[in-house]
Amino acid sequence: MTDYIRRIVSGNKARFKDAKLNMELDLVYLTDQVIIMGYPASGIEGWYRNQREDTKKFLEHRHGKNFWVFNFCPIRENSYDASLFDGRVSRYPFPDHHAPPLAIMPLLAREMRVWLSGSPDRVAVLHCKAGKGRSGTMACTYLLSLDDSPTPPKLERSYTAKQWAELRADEAMAVVPDDVDDDTNQPTPSIPGTPTEEPDSDAPTNPTPDPPTKSYPDALKNIFELHTSRRMKASSPGKKVKQGVSIPSQRRWLYYWALLLAHAAPPDLWVLPPAENKARVRLTQITLRVRETSSTKISLLRAANMILDRTKNMAGNAGTGTGDASVWVSLARYDDAFVELLERWEKHTRDEKHMGWRRKGSDNMEGEEVSQIFEDGKWDREKMVRSFARLGAVGEGAVVKSNAESEKEKKIFTYTLRPLTEQKWDAFRDELEHKGTGTDAADVAADLDEAKVPVSETNSINEATQSAKEKGVVLDAGREVRMKLYMGQVFMGWAWFIPTFHMSHSSPTTKLLLTRKELDFPLGIGSGIIDVEVALEWLKETDVEGVQPPSRMGSVEEGLVGGLTVAAVQAATAGNLAEVVEANRSED
Repeated sequence: MTDYIRRIVSGNKARFKDAKLNMELDLVYLTDQVIIMGYPASGIEGWYRNQREDTKKFLEHRHGKNFWVFNFCPIRENSYDASLFDGRVSRYPFPDHHAPPLAIMPLLAREMRVWLSGSPDRVAVLHCKAGKGRSGTMACTYLLSLDDSPTPPKLERSYTAKQWAELRADEAMAVVPDDVDDDTNQPTPSIPGTPTEEPDSDAPTNPTPDPPTKSYPDALKNIFELHTSRRMKASSPGKKVKQGVSIPSQRRWLYYWALLLAHAAPPDLWVLPPAENKARVRLTQITLRVRETSSTKISLLRAANMILDRTKNMAGNAGTGTGDASVWVSLARYDDAFVELLERWEKHTRDEKHMGWRRKGSDNMEGEEVSQIFEDGKWDREKMVRSFARLGAVGEGAVVKSNAESEKEKKIFTYTLRPLTEQKWDAFRDELEHKGTGTDAADVAADLDEAKVPVSETNSINEATQSAKEKGVVLDAGREVRMKLYMGQVFMGWAWFIPTFHMSHSSPTTKLLLTRKELDFPLGIGSGIIDVEVALEWLKETDVEGVQPPSRMGSVEEGLVGGLTVAAVQAATAGNLAEVVEANRSED
C-alpha cells in the first residue's frame, strides 16, 4: 500500500526497484557515479517519500562508504542530521522551484569533482525534496563541467533487473547482421585505364586530427536529454516524456553556467582581481502584455482577493480586476551578505584554467573551511530571498487596451509598469483599495478596509532616494533578480535573470523579452500572459546612484499570496492541479 502511495507521489519520475533488498525507491542512476533521489524522510512523510532507513540501507548495501550525499533543501523546508550518513553530507540549500545563487553552481561542481575523482567506485547522491528540479539542475551543473560528454550508465548495478535485461536484449539485437547478399560487401573492381590516386609521399599516412573544441550549448542540450531520459518516464504508453529540468529559470541558469565554462561570460562578471566598482544597470520599466481574461477567471480572481483580505494580516495590498492598474511587480534577490560570502569562496577556490575545478589547497580561507559555509544554518533557517522594489501601472497611458481584429481573437492589455516610490505606492494602494471590476467593487473595498492594512515596507526607503528611484531601480549587473508578477493579490508567474548576461556591452540600453513559456509557473490569470519586456540601461561609473537595498521589513507578498486558498483558486482557473501545488509550495 505504501509503495502504491509513493508511486503516486513520484508521478512521472522514474523509480528504482532492488530485487535483492525487496525495496523500491524514488531514485535513479543518472550516470554510474551520479544518483538522484527524493528526500529521505521519516515519520508521516516517510509514508509517501523515501523512508530514511530504506535509503541508508540501499546506499550502504550497494556502495559501502563510497557515497557522499548532496542536500539542496533549506533547513526551513526540511532537514536531518548528517550523522544519518556518517557525516558524508554536504548542503547547498536554495528554495524549491527557484534558481540558486549563481556562485553555488561552481562550488557544488568543484566539490563533486574532488569526491568522485578519488575512486571510480565512488558515487554522489543528490537530493532535494522531490529529486527533480533542484537536484536535476545541480546534477547538470556537474556533468556540464566534465571534460568528456557524460554517458548513460554502463554498469549492471545502475539498472533494475528489468532494465538490465531489456538493455542486454537491445544490445544483442544491434549486433545481428543484416540479411543481405554477400556479394554486396565485395569491393568494387577498378576499371582498366582509370587513374588511381597515389598518396603523397611527404604526407603522413595517419594524420592525427586536432581534438574537437567542446561546444557547451550542444553539451547542455545533450545533458538535458540524458537527465530527462534517465529521471523521467511517460505518464502512460505513447505519451511524450516531460522535461526533467523543466523550470525556465533553472534552465536559464544552466545556460549562464555553460557560458562561464566556455569563458564566454560577460567580461564584468566575477573578474579577478575583483573590480573596485561593480557594473550597475538601471531597470527603467517593465511592459506586460496579457490577453483579455474570461469572465469566469475574473470572478474567481475577485473571490481569491476577497478571501485573502479576510484571512491574511497583510503587509501591503492591491486590488482586483483587469483593464485597470491592479497589475504590479515585486523585485527580489538573495540575501546580499550570503551571496557575497559565496562569491568570495568561488573566487578563492577557482582553478586558473578550469572553472569547474577546485584550486589545490583552497579548502581554507581566513581560518574557515569551505565545507562550513552552511554548517550552522545561518543562511537557510529563514527566508533566503529578499524583496527590494516594486513597479506598478500608474499614471496616464499605463494601461492600454487594443481592439481585436476579429471576434475570435481576444483583446490585449498592455501594462507599462514603472518603479513605485513610497508616495506613489501609497497612492497606488489607495486607488486599488477603492477600484474593482464589476458590481462587486464596493464589497472588495469594504473587505480591504476591514483588514486595517498598515503602510507597506517601502517606508523603509530613505526619503532622499525617492527622486533617483523614479528614474528606475538600480541593480548590480552581475546579481540575480527575481521578477514576480501579480494581479491584485494573486501571483501570475515569475522569472529569475541576471542582467549582465542579457545586456549589450556595445549599447547603452537593452530590452529583455521573455515569452510566457520563459516564465516560471504562469498559471491561472498568468496563463493569459503573452510576454514581458524588461527595459535596462547601463549606469556610468560617474553615476552616483547605489544598488537598491533590500527592505528592512518583510516582503509585501508575505501577506498576499500563499496557502491553500490561492492554490484552490489557481487550480480552478489553470486546470492543472499538479503545477498549482508545485507553485504554491515554492513560495519563499
